[in-house]
Amino acid sequence: MKLHNAMWPGLVGKEPGTDHPPISLEHMLELTAAANVNGRKFDGIDSFLFHPHTDPDASDDELKRIADLVASYDLKIGSLVAPIWPGTVGDSAMGDAVPRGRA
Repeated sequence: MKLHNAMWPGLVGKEPGTDHPPISLEHMLELTAAANVNGRKFDGIDSFLFHPHTDPDASDDELKRIADLVASYDLKIGSLVAPIWPGTVGDSAMGDAVPRGRA
């Protein structure tokens, strides 16, 4: 069984310039790689495809840089979490025609 840490909690509900700023991807990776409970460590991450960690319109080169960064912590990327919350580039697939068009 593989254990992955989700990256989205480092971003959701956090705002730059407040008491709860976003946690950088690098810091989230450091915390994930350092976590150890009774010898059990994370095998990888579930990446959130949204700013500031990942630009949803990132180039192939930028995505490769991120993948290399994750690998440098001896972690794998298990899944990609789409930005489906209102206020991100996406929206809910369960709404009317307008939000479904952004999903």
